[in-house]
Amino acid sequence: MTGIREDLSDVIYDVSPSETPFYSACAKVKATNTYHEWQTDALRASAENKHVEGSDTDGEVRVATSRLGNYTQIFKNAVTISGTDDGLNKAGRAKEMAYQILKVNFGLLAA
Repeated sequence: MTGIREDLSDVIYDVSPSETPFYSACAKVKATNTYHEWQTDALRASAENKHVEGSDTDGEVRVATSRLGNYTQIFKNAVTISGTDDGLNKAGRAKEMAYQILKVNFGLLAA
């Protein structure tokens, strides 16, 4: 059989593996220098707070916070589309340049 048209959906599905539930749940801060540092700490184990009634209270040794750091990174993306390619009738998008710019910008926001 010849002359059968293709059955192409007019939707583009994003299948990028961007599901990051742990990262998404973490608090975010803005870096103000190229080397950003933060501190971490941990709670003591719950069993270590037991106390026998009537016994003396002794001071506990406390552990200092840990200081961690990492360098910032500059993300850069460029989009170049030919006039011919941008003018063609595409499935799932009206203009190729607008679509590519949206992908670049969304990728930076999702990261």
